[in-house]
Order: sequence, then C-alpha cells, then structure tokens
Amino acid sequence: MPRFHHVNLGVPPDVVEDEAAFLTDILGYRRLEAPDMQPYNPRWFEADDGTQVHLSVDPDHRPAARAHTAIELGGQSAEVERRLGEAGIDFQTRGVGDGRTLFCPDPAGNLWELRS
Repeated sequence: MPRFHHVNLGVPPDVVEDEAAFLTDILGYRRLEAPDMQPYNPRWFEADDGTQVHLSVDPDHRPAARAHTAIELGGQSAEVERRLGEAGIDFQTRGVGDGRTLFCPDPAGNLWELRS
C-alpha cells in the first residue's frame, strides 16, 4: 500500500521566508536540513507523523486556481484558526462532514485545506 511522503510546493524567491514561517508558526511543521539542490534552493519541513512539505524556489511560480494541499489538524483546529487570524491571513470556514474545514492561501498563493 502506498503511503504519502511529501508534497513539493513552488514559491517565489521573495516570499520563501514568509512561507517557512507559515509552515512552522501557523501549521506547526518543523524545519529539516535539506540537501543542496541548486537551482531550487529547497527548504524541507516535517510534521510529527513524518509527512513532509518541501519548498522549491521558483521565480516563475503561479499558484494553481483549484489545486490545493489538504492536511488534518486533529485537535489543533481552533489553535490554527487563532494563529491565522493573528497573522492576518484570510481564510474561509466550511462545515464538511462532522468537522470544520478551513481554506486559506499561504504566502505564495498556494491553497491549503485544513481539516479538523
């Protein structure tokens, strides 16, 4: 059975540090040491379950209109919602199934689905 390992997101050079802060300060990922893979200048992040988000610097990055990354927040949904508000990040909340789901862009414009 396949198991999810990571997603690789493109980010423009001018927001790579804001993107890293979004992943660590808002979503709770931790930084990992990434290999030297020029010209992509990657940044790697990992969740407690071992799944990862990799960032590749892309000067031509254009966020997709509908494609998105979805993660489960578990019991952290209210805390993440608070952090998004404090950071001034616009988000939408929808009821999906038995839980709430937040939808927001990251600093690079990539869409995130944050499931409770």
